[in-house]
Amino acid sequence: MTFLYPNVLYALILPALLAAAAGWLWRRRSRKWEVLVSPEYRQELVHAPATWHRVLPVIFAVLASIFAILSIARPVDGYTEVKEIPKSRNILIAIDCSRSMLSKDASPTRLGRAKTAAYDLLDALPGDNFGIIIFSGDAVLLMPLTHDHNALKETIEQLQFGWVSQGGTNLENVVRLALQTFKRDKEADAKNALVILSDGEDTVNITYKTAEAARQHQLIIVTAGIGTTIGTTIPDEQSPSGLYRDRRGQHVVSKLNPESLQYLARQTDGQYVQLSDGAALNRFVRDIADRLDITEGREEVRRVPNDRYVIFAVPALICLLLTLLAGTRWRSFRRSGRRGMTALAAATLLCAGLLGTEARADTSALDNVTDLIRTGKTEEAVKAIDEMLAVPDLAEETRQALEFAKGCLEQKADNPKEAAEAFSQALLSPKASLQADSHFNLGNLEAAQARKTMTFSRPEGEQPQAQPSSIDDQIKEIDARLAKIPVAKEHVKEAVKRFDDALSAYGTHEGAAANKEEILRYDKSLDEYRKQLEELKKKLEEEKKKQQEHQNKDQNKDQNNDQNKDQEKAH
Repeated sequence: MTFLYPNVLYALILPALLAAAAGWLWRRRSRKWEVLVSPEYRQELVHAPATWHRVLPVIFAVLASIFAILSIARPVDGYTEVKEIPKSRNILIAIDCSRSMLSKDASPTRLGRAKTAAYDLLDALPGDNFGIIIFSGDAVLLMPLTHDHNALKETIEQLQFGWVSQGGTNLENVVRLALQTFKRDKEADAKNALVILSDGEDTVNITYKTAEAARQHQLIIVTAGIGTTIGTTIPDEQSPSGLYRDRRGQHVVSKLNPESLQYLARQTDGQYVQLSDGAALNRFVRDIADRLDITEGREEVRRVPNDRYVIFAVPALICLLLTLLAGTRWRSFRRSGRRGMTALAAATLLCAGLLGTEARADTSALDNVTDLIRTGKTEEAVKAIDEMLAVPDLAEETRQALEFAKGCLEQKADNPKEAAEAFSQALLSPKASLQADSHFNLGNLEAAQARKTMTFSRPEGEQPQAQPSSIDDQIKEIDARLAKIPVAKEHVKEAVKRFDDALSAYGTHEGAAANKEEILRYDKSLDEYRKQLEELKKKLEEEKKKQQEHQNKDQNKDQNNDQNKDQEKAH
């Protein structure tokens, strides 16, 4: 017998240290009671527990640790060779690497969002073959068809703008390269799939001939549009302004253009989706994968280890149970049985984050609240808590704990005003932990309100909308969005203050620290989004000014023509 992970066996020193520490503590504490009892009364007054009651739990705990470590080291008894013929479907992922994919109207960028979608596809279909195509003006097969998903993910992670030298976006080259790849791998007659992740700014329009060739070769194309129809500017580190400019020196605004992507999907019996979340794309690809042909690969021989970890795992479990049984004081357990059942209801609320351990509410009412929460009856639970709060002689600590419970239920029911009032009452508790949790939940309410304020302007969750009919309408829409940003930032400021208060009350509150970092990142994204909107508004105002100047010139020209005609009639 050998071990697959022999280095784990070094951990066997831990049970030895545990046994040594237990022996040292037992010897040190076992005689401390002598200073409290006179020697002549020790026999009558002191009833020491049996030695086995103290020693057996330690022995069983040490044995459980030893057997668990041996099991984790994974003992094996030889190997068995298994012959397999892998069967899988073939899918190519084409990722747009053009300059416009650097735009940030998708998080973190359009290219970054495309990478995330590619990762999700690999995880959704773990048993299938994938290949990677990158493209802009030209298309390059970066990774041929393979079932090594780790290598595919490493390649996608390193992908960046500039890997394809020719600029622009040419979807036609992508389709042609996909057909050539499947033909070279002798899978041209089978149904295969191509997934295109792009913002759709096709500088060379796809032709009917290419789409028809894909259809004839049974190539199903799934397209995912990344970005927003409003669009945004393109970053450029080499530009002094940090934004990309065209040959005339004007900032370029890139928008999602789904027409070519929709045409390809429609002509090949595929699907188009605007990539606001990975779930929609994964669902489409899984549905289409059921229509693809399964191909057989080369025969592979795998060596499967004959695991024998059970011979150590079972004794470890038995020793763990014996440790618990040997350490239980059955007499005191029987005496406190009824009291323990009463505390069980309070413990249920405590585990749900709803009630402090010092609450002394009526047992039957507390049981009723616990049952209502367990069955999901939030409104009835709130009413039951209000009835308990109406009791005039209710202890203050219990009242504050129940207010916290009510706040959590109101927060779950999406009643932020009532939840904030309840959490504010819970802040009166002298317990630091309950104060910290109340501040933490008040911060979460403020953070939720900040995001709710900006719900319509979150690029990643934005739904396709019709373009505004005029430049004035677009400027008006941008002004409405800009007006919401200060309101959201005020909620962010209050949320940060609440999280700081939670950390001040209870310094090890990990949730407050994590949520504070998250809301600060959201605050930074609001600043970036405001900057993008201001730049876009400036560009629209310049365009509006040019249109007005052009209209004034036309009006002056028409007036001059009318005057000339009047003069000719006068003569």
